[in-house]
Amino acid sequence: MHHFTITLLIGLLLTTAVRVGAAPGEVRVARTGAVTVGSRQVFSSSQLVVTWAPGSGDQTHHFEIVGRDTAQGTQVKASAASSATSLTLTGLKALTTYAVVVTACRNEACTQSSVASSVSAETDTEYWQFRGTGNTVDRLTKIVSDGNARLSATRFGPDAGAMANRIHLYYGPMPTSTTNRQSQLAVAVASTAAIATNPDSYLTFTSRAGSSGLTAPATSATLVTNMNTGQGVPVTRDKGGFVRLFFEAQGADGRTRAMWIDSKDGYYGLDFNAGAAATCTTAADYSPGGGCEPTVAIPVDGDVNGNSKITHSRQFKVAWPTLDSPHWDMSVGSFMVFTSDRVTGCSDVQQNHGYAVWDGVKWVVQYRDNGCPKLFTSAQAAFPFHSGGARYRLYYGDPSITDGRATSGNFPFLGPKKLIYADGSVSGAAGIVDFEDWEAQTSARDVVFLWPNSDQMDARAEGYIDDYHFLTPTGDPNLQVMYVTITDGAIAPIAVAAVLLNP
Repeated sequence: MHHFTITLLIGLLLTTAVRVGAAPGEVRVARTGAVTVGSRQVFSSSQLVVTWAPGSGDQTHHFEIVGRDTAQGTQVKASAASSATSLTLTGLKALTTYAVVVTACRNEACTQSSVASSVSAETDTEYWQFRGTGNTVDRLTKIVSDGNARLSATRFGPDAGAMANRIHLYYGPMPTSTTNRQSQLAVAVASTAAIATNPDSYLTFTSRAGSSGLTAPATSATLVTNMNTGQGVPVTRDKGGFVRLFFEAQGADGRTRAMWIDSKDGYYGLDFNAGAAATCTTAADYSPGGGCEPTVAIPVDGDVNGNSKITHSRQFKVAWPTLDSPHWDMSVGSFMVFTSDRVTGCSDVQQNHGYAVWDGVKWVVQYRDNGCPKLFTSAQAAFPFHSGGARYRLYYGDPSITDGRATSGNFPFLGPKKLIYADGSVSGAAGIVDFEDWEAQTSARDVVFLWPNSDQMDARAEGYIDDYHFLTPTGDPNLQVMYVTITDGAIAPIAVAAVLLNP
């Protein structure tokens, strides 16, 4: 036998012996963060605790712990010191099984290692509890006295001057006997910066209806005859330091479009009129050259540069990495979901959501090779929520499930709320979330909603949750709030809030 072959065999035998001897033992994975709510105990929806016994020998440099989810195959990875025997994996998907592997690394690069057997555990579902008393809509606590519909929330960062760390609401106020305030996007403001220990700082707002925001004109403008859902997106200072208010409005042609207009008062986000008036109210304001001339974000089929097969673009939400910065830096690859309604020849259901990506200048609707837009089907009021890195959650109502829907009344019934996840590492550029990075809707999880008295909402109550916006008021994922418009199918919708009990 050649000298080289003998040396190689000895090296392989020695390496094998070292790896076996250093393997971690007794690996366990369990739920963590137990919280008692009424008669039930819930656990963290995004964390699992991993424990292990050190392997034999003293040559471990560090441990690597990898959790891989069984829904999409994405992974979360963390490192622990050689002396550690436990670690908490964070940033996990709710109600998802993870196969966890602990590796004892013998060098920094972990090119020499010993791997323990895979152990699995499942995270808990998300539990959101509404604020108020009892177990009926009329006893929920209003977050703004005249809140009615089209609710969204905006968080300002620490560099926003007088608005630093505050929350705004953009919403539709209750109609009155003298004005049709349903065709208005008003602003409600918090009195102080958001502080986790002071719920009023992020759950109590003062209405500025009538003195700020957007109102549909009495005489129709070409693009604006009424005012619908909006979202205020604060833009970074290096890009201008203003609020880009996205909103949907129906034009004189009966088509609804997603549009935007920028604030003229920086981060105050109250004045959107370039003219002398503080509000936008007339057809002249919204017409070309007017003080409130909007920019169309998602043009529809038939418009100049219109999007094929899209007859309406409405009820949209812009997504950017809000856990990194509450202000949007207009990065290429930011995305938007928007309601496209029925798409003839592409989806037979009425409620669908299209997908658009920001290219630095405009929003580009994503299409398949067959000419159909890429769609989330049977989805209503979808909301993307940043989960860290290039990972997002998408909440939406499934209106195809009509259990609990009232037999009379005209209030929208969205059905149970579903949840899917995206990870930018699945396809394309790892830092950008493409449509293909999302889980299939067949993997959608249910979300649990609790009344203030800890009773679980039934199908009827959950189905009438509409126009919601998820936010971390302080930028800390340990405090997550859902700002909600809700009705019971009979009373006028009101603006309320729920808090995630088990982040």
